Amino acid sequence: MKYLFNILVLLVALGLVFSACKKSDENSEHTETIEVSDTTTAQGLTHFLFLTEWFGKAGVYSYNLSDKKYTPVWWHPRENVVMLVYRPDNMPAYFITAGKMGTKGKFPYFSRVKLFRISRDRKETLQVDKVDEGIQFTARWNADNNLELIFTSIDKVTSSYVNQYTKIYDFYGKLIDSRIETFDIEKSGFPYLAPQRNSTVSPSAKYGLSILGDSVFLKTASADSLRLITALGHNLNKIKWTDDEKFLIISTLDMNNLTVKTKKPETSELLIYSPVSDTLIKFSGAGVKNFFTSGDLLIFDDGFGNNSRINIFNLNDLEIIDMVQTKEGCGLVLILQM
Repeated sequence: MKYLFNILVLLVALGLVFSACKKSDENSEHTETIEVSDTTTAQGLTHFLFLTEWFGKAGVYSYNLSDKKYTPVWWHPRENVVMLVYRPDNMPAYFITAGKMGTKGKFPYFSRVKLFRISRDRKETLQVDKVDEGIQFTARWNADNNLELIFTSIDKVTSSYVNQYTKIYDFYGKLIDSRIETFDIEKSGFPYLAPQRNSTVSPSAKYGLSILGDSVFLKTASADSLRLITALGHNLNKIKWTDDEKFLIISTLDMNNLTVKTKKPETSELLIYSPVSDTLIKFSGAGVKNFFTSGDLLIFDDGFGNNSRINIFNLNDLEIIDMVQTKEGCGLVLILQM
C-alpha cells in the first residue's frame, strides 16, 4: 500500500512519535470479524492502538504492554485504514478507511472514505459517516474534545470553486455540527487544511516557549531570561508538555527533504527536554514520529514502510524499554511508505 507523499503530508496535519528489535508479528492473530476488549487501568497504560498491515490491507491493532503481543481490533479484506485518530485517555478511537487514493491532474484524490468509531472498551466498531470523494482530508480532536473531520472537494457546478467541509462528532460519534466554506481558487488560492495549534505554555503556566527562527527558548514564569533549548533541524510539527511538566516533547518534520529517497533519510526529529535538569535527548532520522504520552511512557513511531516501528520510551529511566516491529511496517497514525 504505497501512498503519494503529498497525500501523506496532508494526513500528517492531524497534529496526533532507536535501536532495539522486538518482533511481535509472529504472536498476532487475525480474523475478519473481530472484537477485542482492552482496558486502561488507573495504574497506567496497559494497551495502545496502532496500525499495521496483513495481506496487504492496513488494520487497527491493540498492543499489550505486559504480554508484548498484539491482536487485531478491526481488519477487512477489502478496506484499507489510512488514518487512526486515537488518544489513550479514556477517549473513543476513530479511524478512516479509503476505497481509492491517487491523483487527478495536479491534485491528490480520494474516494469512498468511511469514518469508523471504536468504543472506549474496544468491544464495538461502528461506521459513523462516509465521504464519496474529495482532494484533501484530515481528522483531529478540537478544544472541546470532539472529533473534527475536514475535507475539501471541487464544486460540481463551478470548477474554480473548492468546498471545504467540516463535520464535528461528539464522544459517541453523533454528528453535532456541519458547515461548508467555499473558496474561489482563482481569486484566493487553494484552501489548505490548517494544522492543529500547538500550545507553547505548560499546563500550570510555569513554563513557556519562545520560538525565534529555528531556535527554541524556554521561558520561566519566575524569571525574565530565556534559556536556549535547541536549534531545530526541520520545521516545527508538534509540541506537548507532560502533565507533571517534567518533560517537553517536540517533533519536527520536513517531508520535502532531499534525503527522503536515500537509504538513510533525515525527515524528522523527536526531542525530549527536561526543564528541571536542562537536558535534551534527540532522535532523528526517517518517518514522521507521531507520538503520545501516558504517565511515564512516551510512545512514538519511526521509519518508513517495512522498516517502520513503534518505540516505547520510559521517561523516568530515559531509555527505550520495548519496540513493536511488524513484517509490513506499523504506525500510530498512518503507515508511511517511501
